[in-house]
Amino acid sequence: MLEEERRRRIDVLAIGLFGLAVGALTLGVAQIGGIPESNKVGTLVIALIFGGVVQILAGITDIRYHEQLGGTALTMYGFFWLAVCTAKLVSEGTSFHLDMVLYAPIDVVYAAFSAVMVYLTAYRNATLCILHLVITISFSVTTLARLGLMSETLPGILHIVVGLMAFYHAVASLTLAFTGEQLVPLGPALLRQIKSSTKRPLSHETRPSGDGTVIA
Repeated sequence: MLEEERRRRIDVLAIGLFGLAVGALTLGVAQIGGIPESNKVGTLVIALIFGGVVQILAGITDIRYHEQLGGTALTMYGFFWLAVCTAKLVSEGTSFHLDMVLYAPIDVVYAAFSAVMVYLTAYRNATLCILHLVITISFSVTTLARLGLMSETLPGILHIVVGLMAFYHAVASLTLAFTGEQLVPLGPALLRQIKSSTKRPLSHETRPSGDGTVIA
């Protein structure tokens, strides 16, 4: 019964990461000036659908598969994109122009959440861990931008990096699920590798973990 359930599972991680990739790349290009300001509403809609709705749906599916870490990350990042993009769309479409400092507290909370995810995903693979490290830095510098202490350029560059890394991991996850082989390398589980090296002989070969959770 358990084996049959595993065979029926889809690669939810890849779906969530593809959504994150589209949302983050679109937002990042807009922040560095690659997309004109006149297209701001369109940018927010794309970010809301792919970064928000897609990740939430993937996260809910992951939770149904009893994947707590992946489900929590996907749904929480998805609700971040959904809430922020909706607030900005309301601000653009009405006379209520919300101040950027409104988003600073949520950025701080998500920076802390992402820092925790850096530690947890270090038990999965190196790519996923580094992705969350970049996400943590992105939330931190975005907070400074919300407070008017820096421009949107650096956060935009970091969003592009997040998008590219998410796309890379999505492709790797999808090819692993389809072929059963890790054709696109994700790197070893960093913490597992460190702990095993202190408990086992150096000659012991540790098999890299190909699975992951996500994200954004």
